[in-house]
Amino acid sequence: MKKFLVGLSLMLMVGFVLVGCEGDTSPDNEAADNGGNGDSYVEILDVLSTFSVISDMIVQVGGQHVDVTTIVPIGETPEDYEFTPGDVINATNADVIFYNGLEFEHEYEWFENLMETAGREKDVDFFALTDGLAAVRLLSEGLEDYYDPHLWMDPLLGMGYIDNIVAILSDFMPEAADYFVANGAAMNEALQAIYDEFSGHFDEIPAAQNLLVTAEGAFRYLGYAFGINTGFIWEFNAEDEGTPEQFIRIIEIVNASEVRYLFVESSIDPDYIEQVSGETSVPIWDEYLFTDSLSEANGPAATYLAFLRHNLETIYAGLTAE
Repeated sequence: MKKFLVGLSLMLMVGFVLVGCEGDTSPDNEAADNGGNGDSYVEILDVLSTFSVISDMIVQVGGQHVDVTTIVPIGETPEDYEFTPGDVINATNADVIFYNGLEFEHEYEWFENLMETAGREKDVDFFALTDGLAAVRLLSEGLEDYYDPHLWMDPLLGMGYIDNIVAILSDFMPEAADYFVANGAAMNEALQAIYDEFSGHFDEIPAAQNLLVTAEGAFRYLGYAFGINTGFIWEFNAEDEGTPEQFIRIIEIVNASEVRYLFVESSIDPDYIEQVSGETSVPIWDEYLFTDSLSEANGPAATYLAFLRHNLETIYAGLTAE
């Protein structure tokens, strides 16, 4: 539910009257859109998000007007999450809820069941950030009717997430719309800068060497954006993972290439890629890639922008290493 931050001087005045009482307010040191005098209320939306990547997007857009809670912990994947009683409480109390969509949170229908349990309504209380964005279909046999949900891996598609967040937050708090628009524009400028910096960066890599091999096929959008060929054991965590047929296929692909290193994702058991490495004698690069989760705050991918930059720099280093 909505909360308010109150200016420091007003809090001090109230403190003299209500000594020893606890309140639900704290100082607004910036008061950026309230005259900047420090004596004003700042309305805050309680926001719930399914995973850390979009949580950071929401924080960057919402700034002082959002208090964001993330359902799936850092380092875990939303595809096979099981919600808790605490998640039900958070979902019941949230002003607005964001999820990725395109079946990303669908395994065991956990997100749908959470929303139903909390009595929340789609496009009224909870919103898919991939709505209106150009998604591609999965390639695996039996999954052709589904879309690849990892659109945030491409910074240009990430701009679409930002635009959706700006629009939805503005609907819930029209008085702060200009603030959200300005923050969204700054984020999109930073995303465009990352795209511009790395655009054409991978063109110099010989075709036989230009192959990003991971356990899950979460990098197709990134590959399309920057000219990186991608290979994987399985395409999406909701399908069977690590079947003999999948291993045979990726081992044949790796053996037919001149790829220098394989890569491990932070939220997936490294045993899968270690098996491929053992069968092909291609070593594993020593830096994790990040897909379904940011890193911890002291890690290399603690924000969405850092996440994108870390992945691009790491992939380039691994593909071009001697």
